[in-house]
Amino acid sequence: KGRLLEERLAPLYNQLKNVLALVASDELAGKIRIGASTTLSDFVLPQVLYNFKMRHHQVEIECESGNTADIVRHVEHGLLDVGFVEGDVHNLAVEITPLAKESLVIVTADKALAEAGPYPIEALLDRHWLLREPGSGTRETFLRQLTPRGLRPQILLEHNDSIKQVLHNPGMLSCLSPRIVQREVRAGELFIVGVSNAQFDRTIYRVEHKALPFSSLREALSKEVESCLEEEERLCHLVLKTGEPLPEHEKERAAPRKAAQHAQA
Repeated sequence: KGRLLEERLAPLYNQLKNVLALVASDELAGKIRIGASTTLSDFVLPQVLYNFKMRHHQVEIECESGNTADIVRHVEHGLLDVGFVEGDVHNLAVEITPLAKESLVIVTADKALAEAGPYPIEALLDRHWLLREPGSGTRETFLRQLTPRGLRPQILLEHNDSIKQVLHNPGMLSCLSPRIVQREVRAGELFIVGVSNAQFDRTIYRVEHKALPFSSLREALSKEVESCLEEEERLCHLVLKTGEPLPEHEKERAAPRKAAQHAQA
């Protein structure tokens, strides 16, 4: 009887040991549904999520992309556990936490136009502009500065890649995240247009429903995103300030992120 009892209890004992070992190692487990506005989902999150998954094999991650308004609405309705957005949030059902700052840049493929700057923003208002669609945080940040001054009718495009493609037509301008255009600026395909009397600063936020209980998984992933945002901002500033390629040691640090972006393209 003793041997039979031992045989029956052995599997349960082993399962208990595994559970205790999991708890002791602070191993994260479970499913998390995250959403991010387009710039973040394309240029920040892919490598972050890969690295996080490789360290926490018991975690299942679902990621959704959309503009800021879409992501906030889905967090409010419980379709997402956490969102990461670049636009202002005016929803009383959600709680926002600032993670990082970012300054948008005006870019063009017209080298002569860029080199003749900086300009007062009023001197550029009559030119052809490419803007993101309503609900985009990038669009909101840009128009907040320009609406009092007036702006001619624009071309609206939903995707950053579409904007970069159309930018190569003569005289086109757009205001975008430096994360999106740093490769083209380094390659001499796009040029930053200096503006003397306007700045397009914004905050990147973490968005959660106020009624959602604390989650160590959600907290850990959010910290990973925040850390990556800080590093990406430093590298973007280094590239756009000098206009030169990254030093070799910085290239090695950035390579995994770039590989993930090309894999998604």
